[in-house]
Amino acid sequence: MIDIYKYFDFRLLLKDLFDARKKENPHFSYRVLAKKAGFKSAGYFANLLSGKCNLSLTVAYKLSEAFNLKKFEAEYFVTLVLFNLAATHADKKKYYDKLLSLKRAELKTLDERQFEYFGEWYYLAIREILDYHLFKGDFKELAKMLVPGITPAQAKKAIELLESLGMIRKNPFGYYEKLDAVVTTPNSWQSQAITFYQYQSLDLAKQAFDIWDRKLRDVSTLTLSISADEFKKIQEKINQVQEEILLLAQNAKKTDRVYQINFYSFPLTRIGDKP
Repeated sequence: MIDIYKYFDFRLLLKDLFDARKKENPHFSYRVLAKKAGFKSAGYFANLLSGKCNLSLTVAYKLSEAFNLKKFEAEYFVTLVLFNLAATHADKKKYYDKLLSLKRAELKTLDERQFEYFGEWYYLAIREILDYHLFKGDFKELAKMLVPGITPAQAKKAIELLESLGMIRKNPFGYYEKLDAVVTTPNSWQSQAITFYQYQSLDLAKQAFDIWDRKLRDVSTLTLSISADEFKKIQEKINQVQEEILLLAQNAKKTDRVYQINFYSFPLTRIGDKP
């Protein structure tokens, strides 16, 4: 059985659904699928999987019927198509939130629940605050410590989430504390949740120009022409610097603030035929 709620790419999901049906029935083919879904050509599905063509909502519903998806599975699949084909970040976020609402009942393991950890920027910030602030339940005070500020209700939700994920705990003296010194994410950065967190980080960085004095922030930019090989070397350098910064934070003897440190590298020109 294919657990469709684990997918965030409709093409990969369709490929696995087809392979699973093919394994059950060796006679199942693109031609059989085309007949069930009402395609004019058996090659359409192959072009769809390879990315040579996109999927309309009408065809998406026909495919969900052809693969015998249940009601909520079909809704998840159609939403997944809309999510993958969304042209703007706002639309992508809207469909992503709907995917999560459909997926929420399936979020059972710790790794899956950690998806929520990157849902709001202040979850990570509050966890770091507990590294030096003696917090015993005053959510109003905790909320005011953040810049930009949040509500006491948001602070309470953050503490509840962090505690449920095993990232913080209440010590014998009644204060909350971190369980690990540093939390990092996989180098792949493939999770859409992390992508949205990075969007939030960009917004925080823009706000910092108006909120903080120059002495309390550090911003530097480079615009330069390089090759693909040089870019790989730069990525390696950045990874090395990140590891050194994490080590510094891990070995810090006394902390009194939380900082957001971002590294951004992106093209300003077309690369081949790609924007």
